[in-house]
Amino acid sequence: MKIARLVLFLLLLMAPQGSAFSEKIGDSHVEKYQYEAVPIGKESDREEIEMALSFVNDAIGFASTSISEKAEERIQLKMTRDGDLIAGTRSLADGSGRLTEQKIWRDKNKVYVEQDSGKSKKIKTLDIPEGSTLAVEGSLLVLLRFFPYGSAAQWDLFVVNFTGKAVAATARETGVERIAAPAGEFTCYRMEVLCHLFILSPKVICWVTTEKPHVVVKSVGKRGVFTPTYVTSLTGEQAPRPMGAL
Repeated sequence: MKIARLVLFLLLLMAPQGSAFSEKIGDSHVEKYQYEAVPIGKESDREEIEMALSFVNDAIGFASTSISEKAEERIQLKMTRDGDLIAGTRSLADGSGRLTEQKIWRDKNKVYVEQDSGKSKKIKTLDIPEGSTLAVEGSLLVLLRFFPYGSAAQWDLFVVNFTGKAVAATARETGVERIAAPAGEFTCYRMEVLCHLFILSPKVICWVTTEKPHVVVKSVGKRGVFTPTYVTSLTGEQAPRPMGAL
């Protein structure tokens, strides 16, 4: 997965504003959402994405399944209640049935990525730059809930994917807009995530509801220098449910 795609994937999430998010359902609950990712000009390569967030005590669980004609990808993450990564796994099955499994975990200012091809295992160690917030595939969805919206603040990010590739990025708010998605219309903060890649600076635009808990309902950007632009939008959601009701 290319870095630009990684950032785009990180910015997918959840649900429409409204009563589902204003209800008080307790500390332990599950939220489920559906998305579609459509490449402009190559609509047949559409991806269907299902996501779930589980909030239990002092931890958050993230799970996603992305299905296209070419591959099926599953990601699971465990985070603190503030969105800081603890550990995660990714499995990818391509069209030929070949399965690749990867793991990622954090220990203080270091992040470790393990790749298992079925024949060998490799572990890569990366240092998290001082002052940067660690983000991996999925965890930024939770971190964005805590961005200081309505201010001139920006986040310095250290974005890592399950292949061990990393890039510095900056996230900042650039205005408020009304956005339409298949699931409805939303008043959103417009966010830009700029990747710092040598002379290239690919950018992903996303829209985050002004209503708390501030969730992304749409994102637009390339997944690589030579890829089409992908539009990822919310298509459906379930109201949050207490853990015992599932």
